[in-house]
Amino acid sequence: MKKEEILEANKKENAKKDVYEIEVDNKACKYAAMGMFILAGVLLIYEMAIDKGVNPAFYSFLSLFNAVAYGYKASKLEKNRKANIVVAVLWGIVTVVLLLCYFKVI
Repeated sequence: MKKEEILEANKKENAKKDVYEIEVDNKACKYAAMGMFILAGVLLIYEMAIDKGVNPAFYSFLSLFNAVAYGYKASKLEKNRKANIVVAVLWGIVTVVLLLCYFKVI
């Protein structure tokens, strides 16, 4: 096989795989998980200091994870950037609302 044929076969084989997008997805999940653990630690310390019942803060973990993941994707990927920004902002609003409910501000 010639070099051009090998390159063409490789392009066809990897046409559906975007390595950069996969790497960005992996890093987005890692950063989102770190954000969740930081928030969990802060809330755990707060609950240890002040006895609270069932709280909406635990629901905020899912929304925080999504907000961070979509925000990171929006910052790194050109594809669907506007949609990722919108989704990240919406998940961020849900996170803030849940935390405000948790702290009984609203």
